[in-house]
Amino acid sequence: MKVRATSWWLEFGLIAVALVLLPYLMPGGSLDLNPMTGDRLPFHPGFTDLATTVLAFALFALGFNLLFGHSGELSFGHAMFFTIGAYATALYTNGFSLAIGPFPVHHDPANNFVITLVLALGCSALWAWLLARLIVPRSSGIYYSMITLAFAQVVYFVTFHWSDLTGGEDGLQAIARPHLPGLPANWLSNATNIYIFAAVLTFVAVAINYWIVHSPFGSVLHAIRENKQRARFLGYDVNKFRVNAFVLSSLFPAIGGWLWVYFQQSINPDAGSVDYSGRVVMMALLGGIGTFVGPMIGAFVYWDLQNSVAQQSKYWPAAIGVVFAIFVIGAPGGIGSAFEGLRRYGLRMALRRAVSPEARLETDLAEELPKNEDGP
Repeated sequence: MKVRATSWWLEFGLIAVALVLLPYLMPGGSLDLNPMTGDRLPFHPGFTDLATTVLAFALFALGFNLLFGHSGELSFGHAMFFTIGAYATALYTNGFSLAIGPFPVHHDPANNFVITLVLALGCSALWAWLLARLIVPRSSGIYYSMITLAFAQVVYFVTFHWSDLTGGEDGLQAIARPHLPGLPANWLSNATNIYIFAAVLTFVAVAINYWIVHSPFGSVLHAIRENKQRARFLGYDVNKFRVNAFVLSSLFPAIGGWLWVYFQQSINPDAGSVDYSGRVVMMALLGGIGTFVGPMIGAFVYWDLQNSVAQQSKYWPAAIGVVFAIFVIGAPGGIGSAFEGLRRYGLRMALRRAVSPEARLETDLAEELPKNEDGP
């Protein structure tokens, strides 16, 4: 515990450095070298956009990991919170007019990023709370996962078919970016500036996530993940903690959707589809479920692979599938656990653990069995 308390600043320092360097590390960024001349390639704004995409989905993955990695509840429908946050932002910004029965409802276009953030978080949290109160006491395991998928499809159906409000299949377009206090009105129109905005937002969200995970609340979630029955015997209201975890996990995808709308300046029903939910599951598994920064690393790897391979072949999903399979077989805990294995066991033993189940069992037993230094 002492080491943990004194190393948090190092973790956040590394995260800050990673956020600064991320646009340069994307393929085509200014750290790439020209193989013909050895000169650095010019910085390309398109890769800053790719880095901003990574951050939006890193926020999405953070929320999913809070639920699955830290409380053991697998959701196949977390994209519904991403799309709720996105549409709440888009509708408030663009305005809308529709009739609900005999009652006309109208909202003029507005530009206030604080109100849209509150709406995105509030709508997602309310929907998550209603769902959690319904499904948590009644389901767990695969049934829990499938129910979340079913409700995500309900949200997708609404956004796809309620064209008077959501624009239907075409979605909502030409969404204005917000005006930040003290800065020029068009400051966010620049690709670099919106990346800076996204990086600051991500850093704050990561800090909040860190505080949740390392709080007493997070410790109870870990106990529930390991053994729900034992947590009940200890006196914890397991269902209450599961509901709260579900609600908290919905907030980070909502922030990701809020950022995504301002970045893309559009939103369509695909953001709430099964495909988006599947992507975030893969990102979290690639990076390392239950690790702190693993899902963010997974988001980077996913989009980096997609962008790099898509330039060479239309079969980029197959490449991502191969990488995913390699990590599932060689490093079941994801990239984050692979780095942890290198730190704990060294290169030689980490490689042995990756290819040999016997080596994994041997080292795991050596850690679990008590050591007697006074005698045999």
